[in-house]
Amino acid sequence: MKSHGVTCPLTVHGIANHARLASALYDPSSDPATLKKFRKDVRKNLKSKVFISAEALFSLNRPQLQHLKRLIGDRETRILVYVRDYPSWLQSVYAQRTKRTVNTLDFDGYYRATRETTTILPRLERWAEAFGWDKMRIRPLDAASLAGGDLITDVLQALEVDGSPGDVESLNITPHWITLEFQRALVLAAAAAGVTIDTRAGRVTRALFENCAADVKPRRVQYFTREQWLDLADLFKADMKALSMKTEVPLGINLQEPEERAFLPNFSAIPESVKADVKEKLKRPEHASRIPPDIMPLLQGLLDRK
Repeated sequence: MKSHGVTCPLTVHGIANHARLASALYDPSSDPATLKKFRKDVRKNLKSKVFISAEALFSLNRPQLQHLKRLIGDRETRILVYVRDYPSWLQSVYAQRTKRTVNTLDFDGYYRATRETTTILPRLERWAEAFGWDKMRIRPLDAASLAGGDLITDVLQALEVDGSPGDVESLNITPHWITLEFQRALVLAAAAAGVTIDTRAGRVTRALFENCAADVKPRRVQYFTREQWLDLADLFKADMKALSMKTEVPLGINLQEPEERAFLPNFSAIPESVKADVKEKLKRPEHASRIPPDIMPLLQGLLDRK
């Protein structure tokens, strides 16, 4: 990208993810250094393209978008948006919130709680209001809709960067379904006991569960009932149709209907062999020493549950 005149400014801590920029836009007084550096980077690179990327930018509200627009100035701007189909999007968000010890609802409960807000339209309309629909480049996150069938290749094409990106390792891989449900059961037990599982403790327990579940197949299971899946698929198709009309670019849709789910993933569905493996590993000092003292009895209680 750099050799083709594209600059990706780093944060004040040398990171290429601009979630911190999004956070600073929400509360400028909390992080003036990030805003100052971004403004400086934009002005310093007037002869090159400036590329920023972060999921957190997706949810900016009107005041923050206007602030971002002022920072960018009168430079030509293009907004790249990749829309995941709603069934896989909702399952991904469920996994993200569960692994980070935020969610305690089972998937059916999570679906009911979030169904009415599962749409990308309001957020894209805010971006279009600030920059114009003609500046929006929207693509479904589907191989058939992406240049070269790949997200990175599609981004490079949009930036007018020639050449192949080569092999890029996937870093943010969804945990095993057993890891997610073990983690959720532990958070439920902690909430009942008035115990908080902080970020560090959550990473430790997640790593333990993932290690014990690693060889259990299948790694991913269907969380949706077929009725739930069809509901969100219809909503996704309707939203893509609306976006096609606004951008005047046909947006392809490639969805494969699932069978009915085999079971609702939860703690009771975890094989006893995996629970026994977790119990055995907790006897080892290298594992037990990493679990916070107030969480260890909760975990032991889960494993002793009949």
